[in-house]
Amino acid sequence: MKKIAILLLLFVQITSLFAADPVSLYRLFETSVVNNEVYQNRFTDVELLVQYQAPSGRLFDFRGFFDGDGKGGGDMNEGNVWKMRFMPNETGIWKYVYRWSDGTPGGDGRFECTSEGSGKGILKPYDKNPHWFAYNGTEPVWLKSYYETGHGSIAQDFDWIIENVYGKLVEHGYNHVQVNWLLSLCCFEQYYNDGPKPATLDLALYEEGNVDETMKLDVWHRMERHLGWFNQQDIGVHMFLGVDGSKNDAPAWKKLSLTQKDFFVRYMVARLAPFANLAGWNYVWEIPGNREDEELGFTRLINQYDIFEHLCTYEDEFPRENFFHLPEYTFAAVENHEIAAPDKNEERHLWKEPWTHHMACLLGYVGKPVYMIEGNALWRRFWQERTGATQDDLRRSVWACATAGASFTWCGHASEYELMAKGPEGLPFYDENPYKLSEKYISILSDLMTNELAFYRMTPSDQLLSNHSALQVYALAEPGEQYLVFAPDGEPFSLKLESGTYSNNFWLNTETGDKKTLKEIIKANGDEPVDFKAPDQSVDWALVIRK
Repeated sequence: MKKIAILLLLFVQITSLFAADPVSLYRLFETSVVNNEVYQNRFTDVELLVQYQAPSGRLFDFRGFFDGDGKGGGDMNEGNVWKMRFMPNETGIWKYVYRWSDGTPGGDGRFECTSEGSGKGILKPYDKNPHWFAYNGTEPVWLKSYYETGHGSIAQDFDWIIENVYGKLVEHGYNHVQVNWLLSLCCFEQYYNDGPKPATLDLALYEEGNVDETMKLDVWHRMERHLGWFNQQDIGVHMFLGVDGSKNDAPAWKKLSLTQKDFFVRYMVARLAPFANLAGWNYVWEIPGNREDEELGFTRLINQYDIFEHLCTYEDEFPRENFFHLPEYTFAAVENHEIAAPDKNEERHLWKEPWTHHMACLLGYVGKPVYMIEGNALWRRFWQERTGATQDDLRRSVWACATAGASFTWCGHASEYELMAKGPEGLPFYDENPYKLSEKYISILSDLMTNELAFYRMTPSDQLLSNHSALQVYALAEPGEQYLVFAPDGEPFSLKLESGTYSNNFWLNTETGDKKTLKEIIKANGDEPVDFKAPDQSVDWALVIRK
């Protein structure tokens, strides 16, 4: 009878594995298997090991994970569902074989990957110009990124969040977000107060120092529902708070043993890495970058287990001296501190200045894309009241980042607590919020970079400028083909152009988006710079020159 029961169990498992629906390219394959063996700790006593075979014959070794009852219930002692997830990067028939580390009988299966409904793939450095990001390293993308800070919102009504928060990002063309709920460790009282009350505020993934016995599977399910929705919209998601909660009075990474750290990274990667839109592993905010027992060791574990090679970084508050050159990091996340002086207190009054953002981005570049993760003029939340930054400072600082060949995120909602979706302090996508004006400024820049310029061929080119106030005018260029110069208050400047005829030129009012055509420029001698004067000196202008 026991043999018959085992055979029936295997038959049910294998039948379900072969019945999987087609999976779109770069989307999520997922299936479940049941294991009714008795384990003292179902998270750690056994591993589900899977080998996937691509249509081309390539082999990928990956892991599954224990998921309780498969619906958010269960714990180390309760539940019999393990899941396999994978992100297929080839169309055709995929095969896989799974086995259990303790010798429990495994099985195999297959699924079809189709091109219909394909995702974009994984964000990586653009292989032809690593100032920028590109899907799979080959398809450049201008990041239009917003910092969404609803820690506890993953426990609010999902449909309400889609309609009032995430849907607004889609409507306004955002393809990237920075969030605090991935991974979930702290600050759960920060949710949208004008929305439904959260179902729970018990949203910490685990209890400090005990990750392999106290994992909350319902929290994983809440997070993955949100991450999965963004994945279907091809919107990248960068984790800001990362895995070390100690800076926010939450579970500390250092309180975990080496064995627990290794387990947690394996488990985390098995659950999250198959989501193509995971747009950056991050340890936590404002750290040195070279600590073996913290961010560097964490990143090495990620690189060991993440077969999809998602982006990985740390946030450097002081990018004048950084560790982004280390091979473990694949992009730079910077803030604009200690740009003007070696002591924070000496330069606090400069943190709203565009030039500190520009220089921080330049200093953070070591052959890898730079992402201004926490520009102090770019966050209405937290930084506006501390720096006195205006919306003019915000607008100028995003141009300062872009002309430094960097991407950036911003936020136009207020308050660390009492978070609102609507109203004057809510998200900047509603008419009553004055920062809707800043959203317009961001869109003007995004439209220029996406539709007017081949930005992915351009690099920072301040060396081509002369005859202007120091640190006030910035240039991005593909010399001989296209040039972009940002001039606050219409600052006059000279620009060195390579010889040639430039007939597609205009001035762009960065506040309104209005354009003023500039006459054709015929440059016979590439040695002498050309003088430029904006249409007026009452607003900020961007000059675009193209062959």
